[in-house]
Amino acid sequence: MALTRILIAGGLLLCLYTLCSSTATAEPSFLVTFPAQMRSASEAKLCASLQSPNETLHMSIYLTTGDEKKMLHQETSDTDFHRCVHFQAPSVNKDSVQSIKVEVQGRTSHWTSESRVKFRPKPDPVTFIQTDKPIYSPGQTVHFRVVTMDTEFIPLQQKYSLVTLQVCT
Repeated sequence: MALTRILIAGGLLLCLYTLCSSTATAEPSFLVTFPAQMRSASEAKLCASLQSPNETLHMSIYLTTGDEKKMLHQETSDTDFHRCVHFQAPSVNKDSVQSIKVEVQGRTSHWTSESRVKFRPKPDPVTFIQTDKPIYSPGQTVHFRVVTMDTEFIPLQQKYSLVTLQVCT
């Protein structure tokens, strides 16, 4: 029996896979889903499924770059399973393409599949400066507040020791 190998970047195809596999033969199959793009040093998630194993199978999922190989998840099973696991995305200073490699091995069978994922650096925080009115006359006191937020618009606990105003004419 050939193992249907599917390695997909994205979560929506999991539903389609589940629907299709419920009407298919009892041939072993696996599915691993993950985002095609992840932020540097953020918490990431991947989901792995194994259906209709005909023997005890060992699934290993790695993040690979060059000669480096980092284990993300391992599971050994002779029954169907579906698991989602969280892992820490690597820290990158510039866009980086790495691979997610899946190996499924049994006593009499062995399959591998590999797909790429892009890691992007975290964007810099955003700083907003708000004044109490849009236009001031000469000599008026300017009231303002400064808020710095991360990419999820959560205010940072950051204090500014100096704020410089520049007059525009």
